[in-house]
Amino acid sequence: MPDTRVEIIRRLARKGAGPALERALGKSRPQDVATAIAHLAPAEQRRVLAGIADLDDAATVLSTVDDVDRVRLVAHLDFERLVSILEHMEVDDEADLIAELPVELRERVLEAISDDDQEHVEDIMGWPPDSAGGIMQPLAFRCSESDTCRDAISALHEQAEDLEMVFYLYVENDQEQLVGVASLRQLLTHAPSTALKDMMISDVLTVGPMTDQEEVARIVSRYDLLALPVVDEHRRLMGIVTIDDVLDVIQEEAVEDMLLMAGVGDELDPADTSVISAARQRITWLLITLVGGIGMAELIGVFEGALEKQAVLAGFIPVILGMGGNVGTQAATIAVRNIATGHLGTDGTRGTAKVLFRETRVGLLLGLFFAFSLGTYTLLRWMDQPMLGAAIAISITVTVVAAAAIGTMVPITLNRLGADPAVATGPFVTTGIDAVAIVIYFGTCVAMLGL
Repeated sequence: MPDTRVEIIRRLARKGAGPALERALGKSRPQDVATAIAHLAPAEQRRVLAGIADLDDAATVLSTVDDVDRVRLVAHLDFERLVSILEHMEVDDEADLIAELPVELRERVLEAISDDDQEHVEDIMGWPPDSAGGIMQPLAFRCSESDTCRDAISALHEQAEDLEMVFYLYVENDQEQLVGVASLRQLLTHAPSTALKDMMISDVLTVGPMTDQEEVARIVSRYDLLALPVVDEHRRLMGIVTIDDVLDVIQEEAVEDMLLMAGVGDELDPADTSVISAARQRITWLLITLVGGIGMAELIGVFEGALEKQAVLAGFIPVILGMGGNVGTQAATIAVRNIATGHLGTDGTRGTAKVLFRETRVGLLLGLFFAFSLGTYTLLRWMDQPMLGAAIAISITVTVVAAAAIGTMVPITLNRLGADPAVATGPFVTTGIDAVAIVIYFGTCVAMLGL
């Protein structure tokens, strides 16, 4: 049904069927409308947004659409409608949208929104966008430790309209320091006269406002939290990072790592990146590959004499390099994933040896399989040279094992040095493995064939 609704909206928007489009939008979920907008031309996107009568729905749509689409839509919004939509947004989403506006328009909008929203938005915008402070929701359900469950439930009724998502009750002392947390289930299952300090969990997981959003996502994922409190140096509650923001972070970081692994930086939308900028982002990694390729040519030249005596060795170079590079990339991807999920720390004490040992064993099994396949082919093709098949089989086995080890250790090493491990699956891994593979291949063949 959602997909059908999305298709209806897209078709009506393209036809310019105003009244029919407005009726369809009124019956659709904002998330489905946002999905439809992603597949429309800019003029059609504006037509859809203009047809949303409910400001809450319009706010949800603008919060949900892709960043590039949101910038395009906001650029053509009437100022009064933009302010009205912003005032129906959650504060953290409102801050994200306002931060994307041109400076002059941003200042006008900040002056136009309510004083409370302005204060919260400016607080959020004061922190880096990829930090806990930059993605937090400043409004949280909080009570004093001297309150009872009855008091807390009454407070919840009073604050319900202002709170985005109420997962937990945060308990503060007289100095407004966070001292405990309780779930809504605890609140409802205890006697109304129970003091919050008698039922709360005092061991509260918290982060500071400068904590990287990736670390926030790891903590939420590891402990299965629905929200994570953000506190200052005095342990005063500044806000909470909710699960919906964490999901956005996970998606954003996954896309960022994918682009880094491909060596294209933040070039997410081709329509939003100039040709010169795109070339500049890619050229660094391609230059590394070019230099590596020249190095490979020079390295192969060292074994020119072996190639003259046994020209057939040249035909297996792409096979050896290709298998080594693919195995290394796979191992690096596994290592980056383990680092991202917190299974591999920067101190080398959590799982590094285990992951390395596992990937090396996987490489050995793969190497033996490919050795049997390639060695059998070589023996059948050059039956008068049995040592050739043995040399190639041994070299590909050693190459694949070495590639698995290198692919695992490069991102781990970069992580310990403070560099982003996602870049490891680019030229660092492939170029390094190519060099090792050439040495192993020709070294083995020269030694076993007497070249």
